[in-house]
Amino acid sequence: MSPNPHALDSAQAAQDTRLGLAKGCKMTNRKLLLTAIGLVASAALVGACQSSATQAVPASEQDLEAVETAKDRVAAATSPLVASLPTTSPPLAQDKFVVVIPCDQSQPGCTQPALGALEAAEAAGWRAQMIDGKGTGDQQNAAIRQAIALNPDGIITFAIDPATVQGSLQEAHRHGIALVAAASSPSEVLSASAGPTLETYTETGSLLADFAIAQTNGAVRALVLHDTGFDVLQPRHQGFVDRLAECSSCSILEEQAFTSSDLANAVPRLTQQMAQRNPDFNVVYVDYDDAVPPLLQGLRSVGADDIIVLGSNGTTAATACIRSGCGQHATTAFSLDGIGWASIDSMNRVFANEQPAEPAYGIGVKLIDAEVAATVADMWDGDTDYRSAYQELWTSASTN
Repeated sequence: MSPNPHALDSAQAAQDTRLGLAKGCKMTNRKLLLTAIGLVASAALVGACQSSATQAVPASEQDLEAVETAKDRVAAATSPLVASLPTTSPPLAQDKFVVVIPCDQSQPGCTQPALGALEAAEAAGWRAQMIDGKGTGDQQNAAIRQAIALNPDGIITFAIDPATVQGSLQEAHRHGIALVAAASSPSEVLSASAGPTLETYTETGSLLADFAIAQTNGAVRALVLHDTGFDVLQPRHQGFVDRLAECSSCSILEEQAFTSSDLANAVPRLTQQMAQRNPDFNVVYVDYDDAVPPLLQGLRSVGADDIIVLGSNGTTAATACIRSGCGQHATTAFSLDGIGWASIDSMNRVFANEQPAEPAYGIGVKLIDAEVAATVADMWDGDTDYRSAYQELWTSASTN
């Protein structure tokens, strides 16, 4: 179908008006920053430009199609999800001791899956212990070596890049310790990678782009903050960028990298500077929920309140923030405890010299907006009772 020329003319005129306003805002912003009025006036200007910018509409039939597609994806991801869990299992291994190592125990997105693994290990009748990875490669290597000294049957890591701890993993392998890595890239030194898969991480990013496209009616002007310290965050970040590229009326105004060590001090300042350089932005994406509070601190320092803020992992704090309207608008959620249960199921298969079930994590990715958050008491934990499903599977395999 050919586009309506009058509609295109109106859309082009609106776009020209928006571009003129954005240009004027930027020029005015530069002048203000040269005066003694400084940050206060700049914050007022940021707010004025943003409130005008959010009224933009797609300029073409192709963009309208992108918006409708995004809305359909959002609707599916906020609806009840059907899990794809294993249907067969080897018998439960007996008298096993496993050590679980989260990337950084201070970050819920790292720690909650490890807690899920401790819970699942207890249900399996195994002994389990947690050691903190403390957020850096050196500390994570030290944690693995500490685990080796305990002489466990298996070690499970969570969100730790195998490449950064290859030496300690090889040492564990030489000691005959089974190695399972959850939420990380595959590696030859591992006995198994327990998911979520890299494709699932990509989905967590692309769904956030869908949400932004739907919310702005195809007029996303995004600031992007990407943590380069975790290998599995690359496909999430790329998923957001690639999906946004499907909307030609959407754009990324600026992108900056950081690491988890920057959260307390650098991220607020970085966010503030990005906002000041791009006063017509209306969306901020960051790779994970634990980075959202310092990001919001930076936005508030320049009075940027009416902004769509996106994170991922579905932590308790993020879900509560979305529910209460404290500044974050959406997150894409794994069942964090479910990742831990899947890792124990994978470890049991390794003990039985079997390949881990595919998919090792099959509970799905939930898009949590304000409507979904209102139905979640703590954090989203799947739309399926996976705990009972795993236990019934293990019990059945062990009694047959």
